[in-house]
Amino acid sequence: MLARLLQALGIAVVAVPAGGLLFFHMSGSHDSPLVPIAMSAARAPQTAMPYTIAAIIAARVELPENLETPQAEQTGAHLFRENCVQCHGAPGIAATVQGMTPAPPNLLRTGRRNDPAEVFSKIKNGIPGTAMPAWGDQIPDQSIWALAAFLHHYRGISADAFDALSTTEAEPGEGTH
Repeated sequence: MLARLLQALGIAVVAVPAGGLLFFHMSGSHDSPLVPIAMSAARAPQTAMPYTIAAIIAARVELPENLETPQAEQTGAHLFRENCVQCHGAPGIAATVQGMTPAPPNLLRTGRRNDPAEVFSKIKNGIPGTAMPAWGDQIPDQSIWALAAFLHHYRGISADAFDALSTTEAEPGEGTH
């Protein structure tokens, strides 16, 4: 199933040796260099590159122009409050869903990376092996990009600022449903 997903994204799966590494051609061409992906840190050689499937997919995603507009970020904040806070929490708001393994991360903590392309890919496709579902069939891409813009721009946001931004509905237009 993973091989089919990666092939659909134009990433050719080359080999899955017993050593626990997957090898991919990033460009989808057999002429490109092989990129090793460690599947098990305990079995991976020291030279393996620490790529994740989300990072591979994100590398194939083009960022929209003018991603972080105030309107898109406000839309993203509203969508985050409505759809994500239950599991991930927010400044001043505890997650209400408990007991997930692994526990959902605090996506708004200071210092978090939140690369927009990776965030988009994780929201759209979900994260295998976790409780993070794929939202791509429920939320339009433009709205997922708004979430990615919000999560990237507002890392470390205060509880008061989050409340103000996420409870005000964005004007219709860019970054909205």
